[in-house]
Order: sequence, then structure tokens, then C-alpha cells
Amino acid sequence: MEQYLETIKLKTEFDADETQKETEDSCSLELEIKTEPDMDMDIGPTCVEEPKKLYDISRLRVFGDVPFVIRRMELKDFPLSYTKAVGSVEQLLAWLRRNKVPNGIGIGFRIAQHMPSSCILILAILNHKCHFFATDKMMLSKALHSQMCSAGVDYLVVSGHMSVGAVYFERIDTCLVYNEEYKLFKLKRTPSDPPAQAQKPLPANMCYTITTTGTTGTPKLIHVPYECIAPNVVALSQKLNVSMADIIYLGTPCTFDPFVVELFLALQTGAALLVSHHTMREAPSKVLSALFPTNVTTTGITILQMTPSLFRQFGAAAIRERILSNSSTLRVLLLGGEPFPSSAELITWMEPRVLLQKHICNIYGITEVSCWSLLHILHSLQTQMPLGTPIDDETVVRIQYQSDRNMQHGELFLGSATRRCYIPEIDDVEVVREEDSAICFRSTGDLVVRLEDGTICYGERANDVVKRAGNRISLGLITRKIEKCLPSGELATCLWLEELQKLICCIRTLELKTKVQQRAQTFDILSKLLNAEQPDRFVYLQHFPCNVHGKLDKELLLKECIPLAQPAQEILKSFLHDRLECVDVSNERMAKKQRLECGLQPCGYELSFRQAGGTSFHAITICREIGLQMCIDDEQRHVFEMLLDENVPLRTVLRFLDTAKLVANNTKLKPLEPLANCTSGSGGTCGLTITRIEQPEIKFQLHWKVNFSKCIDSPVSQYEGRYICVGAHSHILRTLDPQTGIEQSSVKLPDRIECKVTFLSEQLAMVGCYDGCLYGFNHLTGDIVWRVEIGGMIKAQPLLTADGSRIVVCSYAEDYNVFCLSAERQEVLWCMKIGEKAIFASPLELPNEQSLVICTLDGGYTRIALTDGSVEWAQKCKEPLFATPVLLDSKPSLFLCAEVAGRVHACHVGNGKIMATYTAEGNIFSSLVVKTPPTQMGYSFVVFGCIDRHVYCLRCNTERVRQPVYFELQWKVDMGAPVYATPTLLTIQLIGHLVWSCATDGRVVLMNFHNGQIQWSAKLPGEIFSTSCYIESLRRVYVGCRDNYLYCLGV
Repeated sequence: MEQYLETIKLKTEFDADETQKETEDSCSLELEIKTEPDMDMDIGPTCVEEPKKLYDISRLRVFGDVPFVIRRMELKDFPLSYTKAVGSVEQLLAWLRRNKVPNGIGIGFRIAQHMPSSCILILAILNHKCHFFATDKMMLSKALHSQMCSAGVDYLVVSGHMSVGAVYFERIDTCLVYNEEYKLFKLKRTPSDPPAQAQKPLPANMCYTITTTGTTGTPKLIHVPYECIAPNVVALSQKLNVSMADIIYLGTPCTFDPFVVELFLALQTGAALLVSHHTMREAPSKVLSALFPTNVTTTGITILQMTPSLFRQFGAAAIRERILSNSSTLRVLLLGGEPFPSSAELITWMEPRVLLQKHICNIYGITEVSCWSLLHILHSLQTQMPLGTPIDDETVVRIQYQSDRNMQHGELFLGSATRRCYIPEIDDVEVVREEDSAICFRSTGDLVVRLEDGTICYGERANDVVKRAGNRISLGLITRKIEKCLPSGELATCLWLEELQKLICCIRTLELKTKVQQRAQTFDILSKLLNAEQPDRFVYLQHFPCNVHGKLDKELLLKECIPLAQPAQEILKSFLHDRLECVDVSNERMAKKQRLECGLQPCGYELSFRQAGGTSFHAITICREIGLQMCIDDEQRHVFEMLLDENVPLRTVLRFLDTAKLVANNTKLKPLEPLANCTSGSGGTCGLTITRIEQPEIKFQLHWKVNFSKCIDSPVSQYEGRYICVGAHSHILRTLDPQTGIEQSSVKLPDRIECKVTFLSEQLAMVGCYDGCLYGFNHLTGDIVWRVEIGGMIKAQPLLTADGSRIVVCSYAEDYNVFCLSAERQEVLWCMKIGEKAIFASPLELPNEQSLVICTLDGGYTRIALTDGSVEWAQKCKEPLFATPVLLDSKPSLFLCAEVAGRVHACHVGNGKIMATYTAEGNIFSSLVVKTPPTQMGYSFVVFGCIDRHVYCLRCNTERVRQPVYFELQWKVDMGAPVYATPTLLTIQLIGHLVWSCATDGRVVLMNFHNGQIQWSAKLPGEIFSTSCYIESLRRVYVGCRDNYLYCLGV
């Protein structure tokens, strides 16, 4: 198909006078900046002389004692001036030279978060005439090694508390920067290493290498020269009037290139950077307090750059009252990386007059043209939000249309003759065309709309158009239609589950909605959508998850919203009830009464599917899901025909489904496509083309096992999918590679270990021992770093508080059975005795309350203050409490605990009073696991094991504030032997949520979370008391057994 191009060159080359004026203005501004600090600088008389680079320390030195980085802590700020920063950079440069790190190469670095020391490190790399490559802190050493080989990077600097595998990296040296340790490594090269991806020499003046997030396709390596990023930053600082008086929040992860803009904006103007040890993903309220303190003596930030999804984490109230209020210190808000918020949402955030005081900006760009390209400063909250105009004069915008019949929608390309990045994956393959060969265009993957006045507005992602039952639908268009139906402040996003051909709509609500409210809103939305646009499922959530770069995490959202397997009848009943408002007739007596009330007219399940409002498109949707469970294709086709036959009542269809032959597991995928003559208004039946795709049933296989010499009763622990760690009665504590089982380290303690390991960092973990001591150890080397004597056996997992500042240990000690230590120095902050007996259960932290709930073996459960150990309330049960208490996910005002006698209690956080109780038929030594699926808003599910040989799943109603909380049995499964180990929840793509449980006779069983149906089972050679561990990325389960082995079983 012929493509039509429209190139919009927003350089004012047609007006020579205007061009000259702009050039003069830019020169005078450059001179103004250069002459500001002191007269000893070498200042050229014109702008012909090449200026010093933004990061050049001879240039930064002139900013003197002006703050460069401010590290904000709860009690005070720790500023670092430009003068001190330059001195530290010079020391790091000497360190690099001493270790013979060559100039002109790439140096990777790996940090957990931004610190003053990390800023110094980046400046040192750049001033060493090298370029930096920020690596993912979550990446395993083998993958990191391969990525660095592909990027052509040989050296790596790692923050002290993190580490990399000695198999792939050689450690060279260590240095200390503002009390932060950094280690220098060099890649170990072998003949089997992947070659460098770049087939051409890297650009001169390289600044950094970065990996794309994959938003515009598969992740790619981008090599960014200084000439690409510097003009971008200089032009942006001019448009935003950035000055030495500004404070810029450095909060973007270093693997996401907008962080370079934050850093370089400060370097360009002498502004200050502000860093906080809190992150938006973990503690938005604490970040808010750091950026906009209520203390009048502490200055807030003036420039904030974020993705809209991350900015929303503050909450509309905080945005309106603290961030975008008239009294706020914020001067510039840059929102980019995602579609800009709608006018309806912006109105909930600010008053229109705020736009007169602050720059609220839609900023747009792609990593392939690093970093930003277009900018629009809002002047009204009511107009459609444009992408804006080029930030600098060198950027060229091109719109590529698919045909001349539609010259309004096209794909956006960004290009420049000077701001050119090197992308080996593209540039080493593509042949540059002669026309516009000086300008390098990059695809954005975004479809845009050009209005009559030439304004460019965002449309949708090009890959958001999918084929559904023969119709092409736009996920972005459907999302916008749905959002028009939502109350102010609510958001929607549509997801496409390709494997099941399902369209799922997620709606973020401001308040928890009842089922009745959800249904009313669902019907209102459906009435405004075409049949092909109607989602198969609506999921109501109170929060949308963000990925590490602050963008909406659609993969995680989709994983949470995968529909759970349901009986075929329930699928149809749910659809009739939720989508067509069909009356649910529960028994024949009610049916007769309803028929009498309706007279001669059929109603309820006496209606046909069409009479109830169903269409052929609805029938395809239902048959697609029901068909997954049908063994015989003809039966699936028959269901489809029955649904479209106006003479067949729904009751007959339900009876047929009750007798149809179904598969044991929901493992078949059968995409259905309607025939060409199928329309929603046709009177006859509609045929189906059935394509069968078989998937194997779930099975686990043994990958490896490791001998610990004596039995393993300790729960297995894992760290970020990278390490497995567990102790045994043999006193041995091992850290293993989760993929191979190869030992990373081994520690021999004085006595047996039944305590679960708690990881403190990449190089530090802690575990309790029967000898009455808590040990801090390096799980990579096996070295014991510290030891604290507690005075009694430690079986409960020690707790690291949410803010990382304190460690709480519960034990069997007679004097004090609870200790609180400082995490940094292991000093005892307070200790106390709770109850008359020992403590087996781990403590429960209430982070928002700064409190703990601790259960004891005398039946008591007590809430104490984390700050000083003072008792806030105390309650008592009749029997001991072995289970660790847990918060009820959907209702943080409640927590659960379990008496050994089999009673599960829901208790109020505020006073400890029991609100509801469920009694099992045996003793409970297992802890409780809580899950609140997004598809079951208003309900939480509680799973636990019992020595009556069963695994229980309870459903707890938490939807209405005024309605009492209660438990009801969802299902229970006979394991054949007592269950002491705590069940483990698994999520497997396409299958959904599962429960893994182990019995004392060695039996391991995998159950469907929704209905308890057994999916797979096997038996290990010994008894199992250890709680298993699951690593989702590897799809593997790790089980400790009393035959002395740790087993690794994988899907």
C-alpha cells in the first residue's frame, strides 16, 4: 500500500531575519550564563567557540557553594555543594586512573536508588571521557553479563550493598564516596560470549548507553552521543526558565532516560537536585512529605518530572491541596512517558488559575531520540491536549499516513539531522534512503491526529488495534469511550488477552463500589459501546500498578485480571446476570411464582438468549470461554446454535451444559471466528469455525535436589528471584542458585535452624538459631557479619520494618521475648516480655500505625508501639497462637489470627476485638495466607492448612462498612495427611491463581484457587513440615523435606 508522508519542519528557515534573531538570542544567553560565576573563566567573545560540556568539572566549579544535591531525610537535609562535589569527582577520577580504566569506553553502573554519591559517580565517568550504562538492579548476573557484552561495556561499578556473580565479573577495587561503598568490576570474557551488537564504531562524544523500555517494540540498545542530549536540555531549560534558584526532584530510575534530563538541567543552570530514600512505588505519602514538606523552614521542590501513572499515586486530594495549590513551591510540572491526563481528570487536580502561576506541561519523546522532543505548556483545562511543538530547532516531525483517504490519522515519526542516536539493531540493517538522508527519522509507534489548525494530538498506540471475532477494534478508542461514562476522577484501561481472545476493562475507582453499583455502571457503559467493543469482563480496582519506570504495568494488571476457571453453567449464569440483567431463578418454586407474576410472557430462564438481549457476538464470547472446557467440538457448536435459537429457553441451555462432557482442567484454547455472513441482527443461526490448540496439563518435574545432611523444617526464603536460602537441623545454612541448585555460600551455625531467613539487602541477610542468637550474614560469601544474643530459641522469622530502620525479633527467651534493634548498628532500642510463654509466630507490622501485633503461645495477642514497645492494647484467646497474624488485604482495619484449637478470628486493628470467627475441624499450626483477587472486589480469601488433613479456603465478606464481617467456607480439600506447612499461592499465566500445599506424609498438591479442584499431585520421600517458596519468573517451587533434601520442582 502506498504511504503518504507529511514532514513538518518547524525550523524557521523561511524567515532569515527571524532565524538570525533567534541565533543572537541564544548566543547572548550562552554568554550570560558563562559570565555569571567569575571572571577567571575563558570566555569566548562569540558563540562560535565550542562551549564546555554541561558536566565538565571546570565549568561546574564556578557554581561554588551553591547546593548540588540535597539528600532529604525525615529529621534534616544533607546538602552537598558544587565545590565539594567537584572535589569528590576529582578523587574518583584518580581512583579510575589508578585502576587503569581506559578513556573513551563504556562503564556500567548498578545502584538501588539515587544518592549524592551516585551523582558523583556519573560525573566521574563522564569526566573520565567515558560514557555510562545504567543496568537493571534486578537482573541476574548471567543476563547482566550478556547485556554488557552486547553493549560493548567491559567495566562495572556496583553499589556496596549489591553484588554480581564472581563467575562473570572480576573484582578490581573498592572506594568510599560519602559513606557509600562502590566496587569496580571487569567482565570476564570467554569465546562463547555474545559479540557486541554494534557493527559500526560508536559515535564520537558518547554520553550514555541505555536500553528502551519496550513501549515502542522489543527493548533495544540505544547509544546516545552528547550532541543528542545536550541541545535538548539547553533548549528545555530556556523554555522553562530554569535557574540556580530551582530545586529539581531526581526521582526517575537511572534505567529510564528522563533521569538524564533531571541531572543535566541542574548541571546546565547550577540548580539543586533533591533525592529521597523513599520511592513512589513503595511510599507515595513519604515522597510527598519529602518534596513538599509542611514544615515552613524546609524548602520544597520547584521542578517535578513524572509519568502520569506515577503522579496519580499521590492521590487527587494531595495533588490539589499540596502539590498544585497556590501556596505550593512547585513551579514546573512535566508529565510524560504516557498519554497526558484528560481535562476531566485535570479539573479534579487544580483550579484554572493555577495555570497562571505554574507551568503544567505535556512533554513527549522517545528514547530513540533521547530524550524529549515536543513540549506543550497548558493554558486551559478545557481544550484537547496537544503533544506540543519541538523543544529545539533541530527536531523535525513527520506524520506517515496509510492512505490519501484519511489524512487526519497517521503514525508519528521524530527526526533530526544533528540529534542522532546510534541504534545497532536498526542502523546496521536499514538502508538510508537518499531523500532526507541527512535527517534520521525514528518511529514512535504512536498514531496521532492533526487538527485543522495544525496542532498534533495523541491518538493511540499503533499496536493497540487488535482483531476480535472478525472485527478490528482499537483498545485506545474503547478506553476513551468508557472514560466518558465514568464519574470525574475515575480511569479506565482496556487490555487484550490474546491467548483467550478476551477483552478486559479495568476501571480505577476512587471508592470501593458495591456489586450493585458495579453492575449499574457496567450496564451504562455497555449501552454506549458497539457489540464488538463490549469487554468480556469488567474489573474494578482502587489502584493501577506501575512498573519500575513509573508507567502503567499492563502485564501485571493483566496477570491479576486473568479470569479464573469456572464451571460452564456458572459462566453462562454470570454473563446473564452481569451483562443482560436476566433474573436469577434459584429454584422451581420461585420460577412458578415469577411466571404467575409475568402472566403469559416468559421471563427469567424461560426466555431465550435473544429474548434476554443476547446477540450473536455475545454468543461467540460465551462459547469461546465455555468451549475451553468441552471435550467434543460438536457440543460447543450445539451450545452456540441453542443460544441463537429463539425457541430454546435458557433453562434448556443450562441443563445441556450440566450434562455436557467437560475436560478436567481448563487447558484448551479454542479461538472462535464467526462466518462472514454472521451479523448481530440476522434471524438464523450463525456458524463457527473452531481451531483447536491443545495445551498440556499442568505437570511439575524435578529440576534438582540438594542434601542438607539432616531434615529441613525451616521455611524456604528467596531474594528477588536470584537466590534461595534455607537452614536445616544439621546447623547448615545454604544460599543456592534457584536455577541450577549450585551453592553460592554455606554457613555453619552452632545449633539447628528452623527460622526463615530475612534478606536485608543484596549482601546481607539474617536468621535466628536454636542457640538463642540472631545472625547477620553475607549470603554471597558465607561470612557472618554480626551476631546478637537474644537469650532464647528463635523460630519466628525476624522482621525488617517497612522503612528499613528497625529489626524486631521474637523468641523463646524467658526474660525478654521481644527485641527491637537498629538495622544499621544492631543496637538494642528496646526489649520487653509479652505474655507468660514463648513466641512462635512472626510479628505483624502495621506500617501506617507505627505498631506491631504479636501473638504468643499463652493465647495472647498484643499491639505494641514500634517506637518504644509500649502496649497499646492486649487481648487473650483460650488456646496458643502458632499462626503468624496477617492483615486482611481488602480491609486494612482488620487482621487475622488463628488459635491452635482451630478457630480463625478476624480482629479489629484499633482495639483487637474479635469481629468474626470460623472454626475448622482440627488444630491449626499453619499460618494464614490472604488473597484479594481484583475480580472479587469486596471479598478476601483466606487459605490455611489443618491437621484434620484438609486445606481450607474461606471467603471473608468485607465490602460494606456497616455490614458485619463474616467467614464462609469456599472449599476444603482432603490432603490425606495432616498439614503443618503454610500453603503457597502461585500464579501461572493462562491458568490463573493456584494453591500449593504439602502434607506431613510427603504429598505435594496443586489446587485451583477458585474451587479447590486438584490440578496435580505427587509424593516426596519424606515428611514435610517446611513451608515452600515459589519464584514466579522461573515457575519453580522449592520444598524442604525431612529426607534431608531441598527439592526444586518446575512447571
